Amino acid sequence: MVKILHLENPEIGKRFEAVRSSLTGWDQAWLDQLRAEAMTRFETTGIPGPKVEEWKYTNLGFLANENFAISNKARQQTEIKTLFDRAHMENIDGPVVVFVNGHIYPALSSYPDGHGISFAVFSENCQAFHPSLANIEYSSALNDLNRAMVTDGYSLEIAPDVVLAKPIQVIHIVTSATDMKLLPVRSQIIAGKKSKARIIETFIGAEGERYWSHMVSEVTLAAKAELSLVQFQLQGKQAIHMTELHTKVAEKANFSHISLQLGSEISRTELLNSFNGEFANVDLRGAYLGRIKQSHDIFTRINHDLPNCNSNQLYRGVLDEGGKSAFQGKVVVARDAQKTNADQSNKNLLLSRKAEANAKPELLIYADDVKCSHGATVGELDSNQLFYLRSRGLDEAAAKGLLVEAFVSEVFDDLDDEILRDKFKEKAAGWLAQELPS
Repeated sequence: MVKILHLENPEIGKRFEAVRSSLTGWDQAWLDQLRAEAMTRFETTGIPGPKVEEWKYTNLGFLANENFAISNKARQQTEIKTLFDRAHMENIDGPVVVFVNGHIYPALSSYPDGHGISFAVFSENCQAFHPSLANIEYSSALNDLNRAMVTDGYSLEIAPDVVLAKPIQVIHIVTSATDMKLLPVRSQIIAGKKSKARIIETFIGAEGERYWSHMVSEVTLAAKAELSLVQFQLQGKQAIHMTELHTKVAEKANFSHISLQLGSEISRTELLNSFNGEFANVDLRGAYLGRIKQSHDIFTRINHDLPNCNSNQLYRGVLDEGGKSAFQGKVVVARDAQKTNADQSNKNLLLSRKAEANAKPELLIYADDVKCSHGATVGELDSNQLFYLRSRGLDEAAAKGLLVEAFVSEVFDDLDDEILRDKFKEKAAGWLAQELPS
């Protein structure tokens, strides 16, 4: 019996040809050619099926049976402002970049500027994205689909020695009237030597719409650079949300990624990291909370190809009735990557016997002088702790909420930004207060 590794949907190629002449930069020969080549690769490879190991926990069968059209620019100003107010962190003063339905929204945006900062938007300056679009090192089926259909995105380049004192907020809004729409966005970030920056990215969408948000990002850190990327996923309950992030970290550079997954019906976060220099650090952490038909999938890969580098992965999941999650974390330590330090931890808390958590940590070690660890657990609330809190006067719902909040807080308790730390706690606590059964 032949295993079917990939699925096909000829309608996707037909839709591409139908909209090709209306896509951003259609009149620029180099971009049109890159789009066409990417679509050809996508059609040749096909959609990853359930027999593809990396996708075993997220069934993409809907892509073979459903057809998503490219989303148009939104006009619902009142709804846009409402969603913006929910996502925007007013107490964090700094530049704000807003995309609505996959297109830049200048009315609410204030681009980063100043000495040593180069910022561009895809729909306003396609040429700035030529390096990442032409680079097919990260070519994969869905990456190529995004490359072929991309509507907009942002590019940020920080010059050497430049320190951004204020975080940059990037807000992706999806309004109503986007049912069966595709929102393909790309970003590229280059942090120069000894530069420092933080980007806060929020994805938020209207309820009741089945849309597909797909973000592909490429991040490069030069020597001694520091970059922190924070992501809040608050999509509508019927949404499909996917992010794919490729990171290269040079000598003595530090990259951190922290995320909170609360929304969408299907979410998939891919974090693919490699080291370009020694004594570099990568820190990946996140929390995901789900229930009732929700599926959260975290897929990470860290390639330790050089010695003396450190990586840390810390993920916590809470699943209530009907929720499903998967953590697939792979660390590959090459033969010459001596003195590697790699830690990986994934713990899951089930609030119902009808929830499902899958954990698949992997360590592939080919060097001998390393410190590597991984651990994965799936369990229920501690009955003794619950009893103790009940005996102190808390009702069952409040006691459960306190225990779950403490469990999730481990992910972001040591954040150096108090405002950001409180925002994580606020959103996690809000989910618990709203949804935990008494």
